[in-house]
Amino acid sequence: MGKITDLNITGRLKGKFEALLGDAHQYIVTGILVRLGFTVSMLAVKGEAYDLVVYVFEKPGGKEIPLRCQTKASSKGGLNFTPKHNDLIIGVDMRTLALYLIPTAFLANWGDSRAFSKLQPLKNNWDVLLNWNDEYLERLRRQLEPQRKVPNKP
Repeated sequence: MGKITDLNITGRLKGKFEALLGDAHQYIVTGILVRLGFTVSMLAVKGEAYDLVVYVFEKPGGKEIPLRCQTKASSKGGLNFTPKHNDLIIGVDMRTLALYLIPTAFLANWGDSRAFSKLQPLKNNWDVLLNWNDEYLERLRRQLEPQRKVPNKP
């Protein structure tokens, strides 16, 4: 019996298949978010800086806010980022289909990539979409900062 994470069981040519994967993951993300109750719009035009508009909440039951979202998929344990013109990057771990909800404001000090192991507080964290406000996002940002070691005193 197969698994939902199986890939290319039909043996399509690698180049053609990889071109289809971006669209496939965009549809998967859209389906998951719609199943969770969010309003999602997919862009009809390819080549834009973002793939989706997701309507999130300032607080649970509060005002809806449209976010420009880019979907990025990886099977290599991390993501490369292109934060311009996006509010949120939704990373898809192709091995598990877990979603990583990454506010682009967090990327300023990260460089252009990040390992999934360093993004665990963002993994399937639907609270990001229910609490899109400065207070919540700042608490979340602090969770992602590397813990600095305090030198031992002699």
